[in-house]
Amino acid sequence: MTTKNKLALSICLVLVLEALIYLWARYTATLNDGNFFAIQPEFIFDKCARNSGRISSFINLCILGMFGYLGLKHIYRNGHQKDLFRILILLYATNHLTHFFFVFQNFKHHQMTLSISDNLHGFITFMFIVAMPIILWSYQRLNNFLYILITLHLFNVSYFIMETFFNKIKPDKPAYHNQFGILITCMALLYILYRVVQENKKNRVGE
Repeated sequence: MTTKNKLALSICLVLVLEALIYLWARYTATLNDGNFFAIQPEFIFDKCARNSGRISSFINLCILGMFGYLGLKHIYRNGHQKDLFRILILLYATNHLTHFFFVFQNFKHHQMTLSISDNLHGFITFMFIVAMPIILWSYQRLNNFLYILITLHLFNVSYFIMETFFNKIKPDKPAYHNQFGILITCMALLYILYRVVQENKKNRVGE
């Protein structure tokens, strides 16, 4: 299977998964009256946003795990691994675009406003999420700039995810699954830091 076919198939799978999330949210929103076609957008899009966000978090953990286990320089020396890594970055962007759509609809139906000025960090992070697949598929070789950019991007995205988890933890609602998500993401970032140090140490020894 060619890389283009893998890209198309992967994107389709993500979109199908998001469609299933929407159908499931719609189904559970109408259990009480038994009418699937009844519209409860406040409930539906809130549920869609939460679950699509969890998919994004899982894909991000896959990316962090791949970086930590193999190392970015090793990934870029192997054609198949490089393609897989870039596909995962693209899948994250695709899923997060869908997640943003659900979030926007959720805000809209709750009569809330998404303000860029109030969430500048989130806006900048979102722009980089969209731009990163384009950047990675434009560069065939890894250089120092790309290495630093990818590393900082993954740390920033992971920080944003953990911030979202943290905001859902309340004194009367411990949300243990969100606490667990923060712990696992922190461990994955530490793994990346370890791999970055190891990769650059080998380069210094080689010099």
